Amino acid sequence: MITLLKKYLNNRRLEVVKEMKYLGIYFDSRLAFDIHINYIAENSTKLIHRQGRSAKLHWGLGHKSLKIIYEGALTPLLTYGAPVRDKALVKQRNLGMLKTVQRLINIKIAKACRTISFEALCMMAGVPPIGIVIEEKVRLYKIKHDAERNEYDGDIPLPIKEWLLLARRLNIMEMRD
Repeated sequence: MITLLKKYLNNRRLEVVKEMKYLGIYFDSRLAFDIHINYIAENSTKLIHRQGRSAKLHWGLGHKSLKIIYEGALTPLLTYGAPVRDKALVKQRNLGMLKTVQRLINIKIAKACRTISFEALCMMAGVPPIGIVIEEKVRLYKIKHDAERNEYDGDIPLPIKEWLLLARRLNIMEMRD
C-alpha cells in the first residue's frame, strides 16, 4: 500500500498539481513545456488569422508592415521565456509547432503560395527561422548572466561607471618641429 505524504506550508496543505502558470509560462510536472508551447502556438495562430483579414494578396497591409508586426508582436510572443524552456525545443514536435506558426506569417509577408518550403519562405520574408532566433536569445541570456562568459570571445560592454567621461578625455594636439 502506497501512502502519499501531505505537504504543509504555514499550516496550510499544499495541493499537488500537474501544471501551473507562472509569469506567463506554463510549467508541467516534468518541465517538458509541451503545454506552454501549445498555448503559444494557439494564441499566435489566432493573432495571425485575425491579422490575415487585412493582409490579402492583392490589397491590404504590405510586406513591410507585416514584417514590422511580426518582429514587434509575434517574435516576442514566440520567444518569451526561451532561456527557461530551451531544452523543450530539442523535441522536433515542439519546434515544429513554432515553425508552423512562423510559416503562417511568412506566407503573408512574402505573399507566397502555401507549397513553398519553410526555409525558402524565411528567405523570401527576410526573417531568420524561429529555431535560430530562440537559440540566439538563449545564448545572449547565458552570456549576460555569466553562464558562458568563458566561451564568449566578443567585446563585453563596460559598466556605466567605467565609461570615459567627456570632461576627462585627453586632448590630442599636433606639434610641428
